[in-house]
Amino acid sequence: MRIRLALAVTAVAALALTGCSDQHKPATGKVIAKDTDRECKSKGTGKKKRRSCHTEYELTVRTSKGDEVEVDVSSSDYNACSEGASYPRCAKR
Repeated sequence: MRIRLALAVTAVAALALTGCSDQHKPATGKVIAKDTDRECKSKGTGKKKRRSCHTEYELTVRTSKGDEVEVDVSSSDYNACSEGASYPRCAKR
């Protein structure tokens, strides 16, 4: 019984790690679009609610295979990369 449980836990962990590794592969290609989103969250309860906001920066990159990939980047990388630029080269300046 313990062996089956250990195998099940190992299999679930392996699947979770496999899914995560695909999401963090850097995309390479041409920047075809830029987008920003303002994200706000309310914290606290009752009359003491506070809003916490931040801006998220995103580049849409067309890979050599023709796929469009959305990449979350820092504000400095967002500003450094214009449409038509090669990503991630434009971000490494």
